[in-house]
Amino acid sequence: MGEVMPFLMVIAIIAIVFASKHYRTRMMMERSTGRSADDERLISDMTGKIEKLSSRVAVLEKLLTDEDRTLAAEIERLRRDDRPSV
Repeated sequence: MGEVMPFLMVIAIIAIVFASKHYRTRMMMERSTGRSADDERLISDMTGKIEKLSSRVAVLEKLLTDEDRTLAAEIERLRRDDRPSV
């Protein structure tokens, strides 16, 4: 039994070292992939701005590719819609 004890101690030390390295690696990966509340807020703000800019670009594309008479008719329709009904 005296010959087995040093071997078991070495096995226990190796197991502890590997377990601690695994734990530390897992903690570092969780920390590096997690987003903070500030990051989430920034991403949300940027997503909203991108959506607004995309809709503006769509309007500009329509204005640039639309024929003049269609554009004039649309402007006139919008003017009529803005007038208060009597």
